[in-house]
Amino acid sequence: MMQISRSARWLVLLALLPALPACLGGLLPKAKEKAVYALPAPAPMQAKGTLPGALLVELPRALAPLDGVDIIVRQRDGELQTLPGVRWAAPAPELLQDLIARQIETAGAAPGVALGSTSYALPFRLSSDLQAFEIQDVDGAFKVQAQITLRLICERDARVLASSEPISVEAAGGPGNAAAATAALREAAGLLARQVVFWLRSVDVGDCA
Repeated sequence: MMQISRSARWLVLLALLPALPACLGGLLPKAKEKAVYALPAPAPMQAKGTLPGALLVELPRALAPLDGVDIIVRQRDGELQTLPGVRWAAPAPELLQDLIARQIETAGAAPGVALGSTSYALPFRLSSDLQAFEIQDVDGAFKVQAQITLRLICERDARVLASSEPISVEAAGGPGNAAAATAALREAAGLLARQVVFWLRSVDVGDCA
């Protein structure tokens, strides 16, 4: 019988190594793809008053994990988890920035609207803090909450013209799956964007224009 030397056996094993990942790939289960969600389009509405100048909408500030693409679930004991099988199409603050800007534009609440990633020198700037954008687990049922605080700034002298109290939207739902809970949170985001428009039209901008 032909004997294979130890060095020859090593050469055979090394030759087989590149094929192992392909073999294992057929045996190991593939990671389940997550369903990807965006926020809804802005709703038709008309603002009774408009700002006298164009508005720059900044990216809402948010702490982790609200600043990512995961959909957050808050348990009754305060533990933060992520909703399995789903995610946002972009980080939540970016989606809300875009929705708020488009809602202001749709409502005609400013003669021009731009996002904070641009370098336009516009007379007004909307700054915000995202404090909640989550699903809350309540004994097997769920409710959703979206909350933001706003500041309207006069760019000419960096003066804060107005600061809002926390603007919050909450909605309760029964027992549901990930899709139902995500749909409720998307609806809350749309309501929150409309509340931003209502707040803007109540602000006295004084001599900033």
